[in-house]
Amino acid sequence: MSLPRFAYLSAHVLLCAALAQACTYPKVLGDAPPDGESSSGTDSTGAPTPSTGDEPPGLVCDNPNYTCETPWNCDSVECGAPGSPFDADGCLRKTCTDSPCDADEICYSVEQASECSVEISGCTYDPQTDVCACEYTDACTTRHCIPADEGPPVECPQITDETACLAAGCSEFHTLTYWRLDENNQCVIDDEAPTCLWFPGDAWGGAESPAPFYEKATGRVVYFGTDWLVPPHGWGDCDDPDAPPACECVGMCSDLQAQADLFREQDKPCNDDSDCANAEAICYYRDTCGSLGVHKDNLDAWNALHAQLDASNCCDGAALCAAGVICENNRCVAKFGL
Repeated sequence: MSLPRFAYLSAHVLLCAALAQACTYPKVLGDAPPDGESSSGTDSTGAPTPSTGDEPPGLVCDNPNYTCETPWNCDSVECGAPGSPFDADGCLRKTCTDSPCDADEICYSVEQASECSVEISGCTYDPQTDVCACEYTDACTTRHCIPADEGPPVECPQITDETACLAAGCSEFHTLTYWRLDENNQCVIDDEAPTCLWFPGDAWGGAESPAPFYEKATGRVVYFGTDWLVPPHGWGDCDDPDAPPACECVGMCSDLQAQADLFREQDKPCNDDSDCANAEAICYYRDTCGSLGVHKDNLDAWNALHAQLDASNCCDGAALCAAGVICENNRCVAKFGL
């Protein structure tokens, strides 16, 4: 049996049971032998085998949604594989769609392209069929908990080279700007840093709009260009109720810096150098020498926006240095050394 394709394109994730024959709901699949009855195991076909009376006590699974006393028949679902709904012991994995995993686990996302129902809601002994039966929901994605050491390559967060990052089986490499709070609870921006990310699966995504996410290990925040449906492993969404305080900095400061970007893009065209003014820009993150050129008619508007960046502790530019301004290709630009 082949496992489903993993994906990061859905807010939920799950495994499609290949044994399911139709897509009517609810769906029930029986496989393991009954609880405390005359059998205690399964043969290679999944049928109960007679009890010898010498079996150990019934299986106890940590998942309250799996109440059978015997494990699932792993011949059918590759127990223990990251995308399998059953762990290596044949117990149903706990879902993490609505609740967190244990400290030594990660939330693993899986998606099946099939339209079949694939999420297992629970497994119980069914006296009518004399088997342990599992019921499926009508969902086609789910997320379940797996041991952390079976998740992403452990070296991903430590890799600082793009080639090495991708060669190690990690997902994406970025050079990111991190926001944090200093000892005075002021928002500061660290230097850009290379960052190797891992997503659970071979596909992932989200809306193509900027959104803040935080690094769980440090509480630092990054404004990603993608609003991930599910964040990279080790990252959280700044919309989470337990998001760190630095998330507030990123939303405010990033919005102001984005306004400055838009201002520059829409600045009034110039005809010659006399249309241009030298504007202070030590808080503008794209500035390299503390000043830039703007059209003289827009100088007051720029100064007001720059003052907001300064007052909000959102400075991320450079110290003021000497520069002249010229009209170049109908745009006012700063030229250093004039």
